[in-house]
Amino acid sequence: MLKFLSSPKGLSAITGIFSLSVGTILLGFMFAFVIANNAINNTIADNVYKIETQFNLPNGEQVNSSQSPAALVPVLSSRDDIERVGLAHRETINVLHNTNEIKSAQVYALNEAAFNMLSLSPNGISAVENNEVYLSSTFARQLTNNHTTLTGQTLKLGQLGQFKITQVIELDERLSIQPDLMIALASTYGQKIQSHYDNWYDTHIHLFVELAQGNSLNLEQVVLEHAPQIPGAPFTPSAFIHLSKRHLSQLHYDLGLPDELGTTFAKSSLYLIYGVCGFSFLLGCVGFLCSVASTQISHQERIKTLLSIGGSYGQIAVNALLDNKLTLLITTAISLFVFYFGSRFLSVEFPLLAILTPTNKWIISLSIVLVLIITYVSIICLVIRNIVTVQNNQAISRSAGINTLWMTQLTIIIQTLVTAMVVFVASGVAYELFSAKKADYGYDINHTHYAKLDGHNDRLPTNIRDNINTNHGRVSEVSSWRPFDKSANYITVSTAQQKLDEQLTPVHYFFAGPAISQVLALEVLNANQTTLALDKINEVDGKTRVIVTQAFSNLFDNIPTDQLINHRFFADFGDGLTDIEIVQVVSNFYLGKVKADFDPIMIVLDDTKTNTLLVNHENPASLFSQSPLIPSEQALDAEFSDLSKIVFYLLFVVILNIVLIAMNTIANSLVDVERHSDSLHIMKQLGADLTTIFSFVFKKNVYLYLASSLIGILLGYITLYQQLIPLEHMQFNFYHYALSLLVVATLIAFIISLNLGVISKQYLSE
Repeated sequence: MLKFLSSPKGLSAITGIFSLSVGTILLGFMFAFVIANNAINNTIADNVYKIETQFNLPNGEQVNSSQSPAALVPVLSSRDDIERVGLAHRETINVLHNTNEIKSAQVYALNEAAFNMLSLSPNGISAVENNEVYLSSTFARQLTNNHTTLTGQTLKLGQLGQFKITQVIELDERLSIQPDLMIALASTYGQKIQSHYDNWYDTHIHLFVELAQGNSLNLEQVVLEHAPQIPGAPFTPSAFIHLSKRHLSQLHYDLGLPDELGTTFAKSSLYLIYGVCGFSFLLGCVGFLCSVASTQISHQERIKTLLSIGGSYGQIAVNALLDNKLTLLITTAISLFVFYFGSRFLSVEFPLLAILTPTNKWIISLSIVLVLIITYVSIICLVIRNIVTVQNNQAISRSAGINTLWMTQLTIIIQTLVTAMVVFVASGVAYELFSAKKADYGYDINHTHYAKLDGHNDRLPTNIRDNINTNHGRVSEVSSWRPFDKSANYITVSTAQQKLDEQLTPVHYFFAGPAISQVLALEVLNANQTTLALDKINEVDGKTRVIVTQAFSNLFDNIPTDQLINHRFFADFGDGLTDIEIVQVVSNFYLGKVKADFDPIMIVLDDTKTNTLLVNHENPASLFSQSPLIPSEQALDAEFSDLSKIVFYLLFVVILNIVLIAMNTIANSLVDVERHSDSLHIMKQLGADLTTIFSFVFKKNVYLYLASSLIGILLGYITLYQQLIPLEHMQFNFYHYALSLLVVATLIAFIISLNLGVISKQYLSE
């Protein structure tokens, strides 16, 4: 057995099986992603769209939202080119059933049109009535093992009150929107939405439209005709408000919106998966081609004999196919086995794949078998055709083996080029991911933990904060923001000295208690000692006290950082213009991912509008037991979860490809030694040393490896530099390229060393 594995024929056979198995398995997974991507949300009518919003701020920033201004509702409802308008409001609410409380349930308040347009159940459902609730079967199983008994019982939905359970619904698994509970919009949030029917400059509701057949909706014209001009604003409504419509079959694509509905998956990640799987299949085919070429070249004496006695190309090809039938059977068995169990694992890692039905998996399995057979037959016939052509065009001699050298060299070129490119890209992306996760976010991310306080037993965040701080010092604070919270709130801030065209200056803001800078470990750069009113933040004196970051001063060129606390600012939080008093200026920090520049942030000191507890402590579990405290690092991991999965599988494929190219290198080296055995024997008799023999056998291949790797590096560089793989907030610089180049150079050095090792072994064995 060991002798067979170390022989060119045995090693080539194993390489062929491994190569083709890896390639077809990953191609099968690519088929799975393609089918899942096409199947999700495909039950929704072709003329149903979701309206999304982008606000173009005067400073060049853009605020994107999956929601729309409520002012659109009456406007679109009155148009003849729109059949109906669906409205949805999503709320995360704690649900109380008897004594059992489920935290953070996804409650969707829908109007009748939205129920019909979203096709939530394959069996169809009617709109829910007032004070009634529909439960998804998945959520119902969290309440009781026998969910059929729930009908007619009542639930308490947070502050909304009691609701009667009227139906448990099996949701269509092909939808990306999977609510836990569904209630009527009119009796819950309808009045609140209607109160904003005159507001075009904020987002309030998830809005769907069903267009009349043959009609398109010009949203720019809608804004132009109906949105009012803000008095004194240095922009027109159409320049500020940009509305877009997205077909619901595309709703599962992650556009980076902070309030997207349902399960989302980044399209760039999807295309990266397609690329990785496609490249891996190509490498698998190249590896199998190398294996078949090595095996058939070693069988040239038999091919010569068959040709000399009148054998045809067809007979020789059939013999070769039958000789390799065991390879096909083993490869098919391995591919189907790994795909079956691997798809279960991937369905957990990638929710997109959870919608695949048994029928889908059978289709993919049959496709794998079909691709295997076509690839197997095509490559073997191609190799046999070229060998027979060489033999027919020259005298029957051993030199025919040397003339088929180009097939081996072609596989070296393709395999090295693709591997170098994939390794270069994977190394750069992995390094950037590592750098982004280890970056300085401006606050003590390692010790900051948080808990959302919106449940049945924790309605007063300030009481919990006070209890913790009384016993442990100022280690906790309440806030409306938590690390990597995707929700974004903006407000315009102005000074009394500003001109009219400078009045609108957008600033990120959130609410928090007075110890927020201490809990986040922010550096206090300046403080208003005369009115440091951190202990009287809720006093009604006509002022709103805030903490601002250093970047806040960049909005006002004429005000240095150390002078911010001496200036008066104004902002409108919805109740009219209010006087802003800055009590602290702190160091910059990021609310989410690291960007090229820090955003200006304003922390409004009002602990009555908070819903999150922030704790800075090495052992936070000992401070608060009512709800689990989530480490900020866990939120960081969740922020990069999609990319982390892609990088993991990308590196996994890279490792497989390195193993594959190593096996092919060994097989090719053994075949090269066998191909030149007569010449090498003569050289050794004449006293040639190992260096001379290695140079003779491998000299041309060295040039091929170097040239192919350089082309692969160039293609990898272009891929990263031109951002052909669109990765959000990914910036590649000299260090990324240098590391990628080093990894590829190490790989090529390893391949050359492996060749030297194989040739040395053969040299010494003789």
